[in-house]
Amino acid sequence: MPLESLRPNAPMTWTRPRVLHLLQSGLRASVPTVLLATLAMEARSHAHGLSFFPELRYAVLAPLCVLVAVLAAFGHGWLTGRVSRPRSMLAIATLGLGLVLLLGMAVMGRDGLAVAALPAFIAVALTVAWLAPRAVEQPSRSRVRTVALALLGTLEAAGVVTALAGEHELPHGPESLVGEIPRAMFDAEHRFVDLPSGARIHYVDEGTGDTLLFLHGNPSWSFQWRDLIRGLRGSYRCVALDYPGFGLSTAPPGFGFTPGEQSRVLEEFAEHLGLRDVTLVMQDWGGPIGTHFAARRPELVQRVILGSTWAWKTSTSEPRGMWSVIAGGPIGAFAQNHFNAIASFGLKDSIVRELPRDVRDVYLRPFQPLERRGIATFYPGQITKAHTFFEEVEAGLPALVHKPALIFWALDDPGFPQADRVRWEQTFPSHHTIELANAHHFFFEDHADTVVSEIRAFMSSELARNTTVP
Repeated sequence: MPLESLRPNAPMTWTRPRVLHLLQSGLRASVPTVLLATLAMEARSHAHGLSFFPELRYAVLAPLCVLVAVLAAFGHGWLTGRVSRPRSMLAIATLGLGLVLLLGMAVMGRDGLAVAALPAFIAVALTVAWLAPRAVEQPSRSRVRTVALALLGTLEAAGVVTALAGEHELPHGPESLVGEIPRAMFDAEHRFVDLPSGARIHYVDEGTGDTLLFLHGNPSWSFQWRDLIRGLRGSYRCVALDYPGFGLSTAPPGFGFTPGEQSRVLEEFAEHLGLRDVTLVMQDWGGPIGTHFAARRPELVQRVILGSTWAWKTSTSEPRGMWSVIAGGPIGAFAQNHFNAIASFGLKDSIVRELPRDVRDVYLRPFQPLERRGIATFYPGQITKAHTFFEEVEAGLPALVHKPALIFWALDDPGFPQADRVRWEQTFPSHHTIELANAHHFFFEDHADTVVSEIRAFMSSELARNTTVP
């Protein structure tokens, strides 16, 4: 006999046991609702890492799912005995509520917010309309199911707490971070320049002499070069910038944040500051961005210093390509956008020594604002997606064949095996290679003193002075 035919004709009596039962039923229904809504949000087709709407973050979505599920359970209890088809009425009410919220987002929210929210709202409405009545009418007697729901619910709740903890005291804008950087930690004057393209670039410019132009990687910013700048500015002019979207730099409207665009901004920056005869110091994404610039403007570049970087296409079967698929895909986007996890893991995993907590906090601070987190997972994805860019970079390498090169190679960096070192040595026949044992991706954090002394030796060597501009 159908369950609906067993319902009493009289409205439900609001006793304490009944209220607790409805609350428990709503919480039970909320657990799979949170899971399905999250999956619906992350499975939608979008450029993972850059189209994130903070309004739809997990710390908001999960509590909203719980609230809707609990309200649905109480709504079903109230409808029972008052209407002939309480399940149908609850489904209509839930869908109606979702429609009203979506319309509100479309009218008052940012462009694209309602469309981005649609999959999650549909998942929440359908799941709640299906599960809440059944949770009320059919209390679970399966111990395994109860334990599984309890564990998943605890995990979801822990996720909300973790996400909210990461949002504590978020900075109000990139430039506001300047005052939060201890001078003793990053002893440099922070400068900003507005480029004709509309990009506002943060950079440091310390010392005098031959120019060293430092190009950072991901997840990082000019802060990564602080120890090298401190050790070299007595003899050289040390210039380090943040690319738009990284560190304290901001992008102009319509900027796509692709590595090709970043390379064009680098060229614009160099022209604006009148940089000539520079030595590029490149790591990670600084390599392809910098060599792309150097191949277009070889007359501006005298020599190169590089490490843990590449300038060619990467297969998904390589360790670097595997990282691209994971960190640059839906899993990485979810972890980074909601928990700043890719930036945190990428930093921790890239240094052999234990980085002091205060230094780590400054490293990660620019990635903390919700609207700036996505860049840290967008760039891993570009490793295997930016095919045209890497074809252009590789095609331009012959223009640099006469440049003297200093190559640092971290032996504990699995993302950059010896085969990459060999390719760099073939690209720059006039090279000197330093292999660094017990050093990872951020080799300058593990061996700052060695890197500084080797750069000094290279810059004063016959190899570095014997430059020929093709």
